[in-house]
Amino acid sequence: MTFPPLPPAIEEMFDVIRPLGQGGMGAVWLVRDRFLERDVALKVLLDEHTGFDMRERFLREARTSARLEHPHIIDVYRADETEGSVWFTMRYVEGETLGDRIRERGALPVADVARILREVAWGLAYAHARGIVHRDIKPDNILLDRASGRAVLSDFGIARDPSHKASGLTIDGHVLGSVHFMSPEQASGEELDGRSDLYAVGVVGYLALSGKLPFDGTPQSVLVSHVTKAAPSLDEAAPQLPRKIVDVIERCLRKNPAERFASADALAGALDAAMRDAEQIAQRDADSSPGAILSSEDALVIWQRAAQLQAEAAHRMERNARLQSNNGANESAGEPGTFRVAEVEAAAVEAGISRQYVALALAERRAGDRNANAVVLSESQDAQFTALLGTKDRAVSVSRVIPASPKVTLAAIGSVFTAEPYRLNVRDTVNGHPLDGGILRFTAPRFTAQSWITGVSSKKGNLLYRLEQIELFDLNVTLQARGTPQHPACEVVVTGDLRSGLERNLRADKWIVGSSSVIAGAGGTAALLGTMGSLALAALPGVGLAALTGGAALVWYRWLFRQALAKAVVELDGLLESIEKYLSRKELFGELDERGNTPRLGGGR
Repeated sequence: MTFPPLPPAIEEMFDVIRPLGQGGMGAVWLVRDRFLERDVALKVLLDEHTGFDMRERFLREARTSARLEHPHIIDVYRADETEGSVWFTMRYVEGETLGDRIRERGALPVADVARILREVAWGLAYAHARGIVHRDIKPDNILLDRASGRAVLSDFGIARDPSHKASGLTIDGHVLGSVHFMSPEQASGEELDGRSDLYAVGVVGYLALSGKLPFDGTPQSVLVSHVTKAAPSLDEAAPQLPRKIVDVIERCLRKNPAERFASADALAGALDAAMRDAEQIAQRDADSSPGAILSSEDALVIWQRAAQLQAEAAHRMERNARLQSNNGANESAGEPGTFRVAEVEAAAVEAGISRQYVALALAERRAGDRNANAVVLSESQDAQFTALLGTKDRAVSVSRVIPASPKVTLAAIGSVFTAEPYRLNVRDTVNGHPLDGGILRFTAPRFTAQSWITGVSSKKGNLLYRLEQIELFDLNVTLQARGTPQHPACEVVVTGDLRSGLERNLRADKWIVGSSSVIAGAGGTAALLGTMGSLALAALPGVGLAALTGGAALVWYRWLFRQALAKAVVELDGLLESIEKYLSRKELFGELDERGNTPRLGGGR
């Protein structure tokens, strides 16, 4: 879609960051308000809609929204006209619309849908109490704040506001509103009140819970269906949904407004009960799954590790910033001493630790054998790691922004990571679906003896070889939506817990330093091979063990480990680059096979 240019007179007033989207009447940019010194969303009426009716409708949106000060309704800061161009600024919500989320992920979790609709109902209750009926409730007009998850209502362009002289149902013979979400009384051109918005909320809920619209087809057929047909059963469209949420949605979709909820407040109360019911069901399912209940010791490990991971992420951002600068770029789980995972997460968030890092810590805790991965470092052990191995890193982390939507990126990850030459194995997910902030876990296969000979002798190395050197076999992948609906992007972050590998390499380091003066010849080499880690094993060819005495061995091993760690980071970055290359080939040539190759043309072998 070609985005219209911002009028020069308006562009001079703001620092333009990027376009955000374009609707029926206006285009929206993310800009920096120089006077207020904050980012705002700037909406400008398109040139082709400068007629009186459209102009008044556009200004009515700004005026109506400005009258409503509510956490779940968009804030309008200023409306004005500059050299014939009408515009207004409003709060910028960093995130996505509910429509984007449904298109990206299909049917959403029940508790999430109930929470979002409850917040929408709260906003509508506030508006209805002031005589304002939105009349255009749909997923694309519900903004979801990425940081808080809060739902925010936007686009009051066709709202019925008693303080203004609103137009009727149509302008120039066109139906106002979105036909798929329109109440029967609105479709028929009858008088309506706030219960019309509740019908639209029901349609939104039906779509969000099932991934399907109750009525679909041509605009005319959909309008007729809303007026004359009962909505299809949500039970049939989405089996296994809890009874409470089904009852709420189906009551909203009653043809007779008197049979719906009497008010948006009443709907919010029903949705709150449905949300709690869904959460209890989800909690029972979670409690019955392996690893869902943590001991107090495990909870302490998770908190400590999550804090470490967050600190590592901050270090990574600082390193990236420096690089850009150098380049000239601008206890209640039922048993004493135990905790539910959700409680551990909540306590960490309260302490200022991001949920993402709690999830990563949980993923590491569940990886492989429990005892081998439950590495808790004392201050003295931590100091030993730094002194003997020459690094303060306790996790490895790389990231890359892929110019594709999270859904497309996730599919590419599945194709690239599991194919040659990486051959990573998918373990499971932690803390929900990867598109909902969950962690996707992979395991790297161990090297065989033949692989070692090939890897060492070639001196080329590859990802699996480098991971074997630093004893890192479990990788965790997270996805974060970036970009805009017009230009989607996804940040992929790959992290790995270095602690168990550090511990094994530290033992090898100590063994080498303590034994280097007495080990010599083939017998000494054989003894060393049986005790040292993969890193030292990889470096043995060409190194005279008798020459490795005391401090020289320490310097050698420190250098070796830091080199292996640095090269592992390079290989992991190459892994992410492969996703981009895969998608570029797919865009150019179409569908690829399971190895990421283009399909053969013609019938040749």
